[in-house]
Amino acid sequence: MKVDVKLLAITPNFLKMIWVAARTCKSHKTPYELWCEQPDEGDMLRLARNIINSGHLSVLEHCAMTFGVSGVSRALLAQYTRHRIGVSISVQSQRAVSEASSKNQGIFEHVIPDSIRDREDARKAFEEEIKRIQQCYDYLKAIGIKNEDARFILPNASTTNFVTTLNLRSLLDVYQKRVVVPGAQWEIKAMLKKMAALVVEKEPWLKEFFSDEG
Repeated sequence: MKVDVKLLAITPNFLKMIWVAARTCKSHKTPYELWCEQPDEGDMLRLARNIINSGHLSVLEHCAMTFGVSGVSRALLAQYTRHRIGVSISVQSQRAVSEASSKNQGIFEHVIPDSIRDREDARKAFEEEIKRIQQCYDYLKAIGIKNEDARFILPNASTTNFVTTLNLRSLLDVYQKRVVVPGAQWEIKAMLKKMAALVVEKEPWLKEFFSDEG
């Protein structure tokens, strides 16, 4: 399966939100008075760039986005949930949802890394083990073991779905650590790139801050 990311919701007009939040810090005007103004887009863009480049990022926290993520491994979930500041997540429960798929010959949905998929011997061994795990899971369920305990047999390869909300500061931080800095695993890197691309579609000025090189 491939990482699937959909943008579910986003703060409208990041530039205006950043401008209002930043100006509020140094203005006698109320935030609403500033919001009702019509600042020049070029001025807002210069301010936003200065803020990001200077590292004074608290005002970016007022810009939020919510993604629906599906078809990712539990290994990715474990990595992503290490990023807790400014990141909210609601995850499909293995306790509530039975792990079997009518779409996959009764085998639970799972992720196969390309390094395994591309080698016939590795892929065969992997898929045979996945089938054995499914058989064990089904047997445990058949003899009355609840999902919450039967799930202990399931591997990191099993897929999950989740909804996650981040603010812009958090997205930039996670992107830096999981895309720009070398060493991140391919799956979480692919997810963060798709998240960034969806945000850039709405806010094209952010493209320069989501390059692979930082």
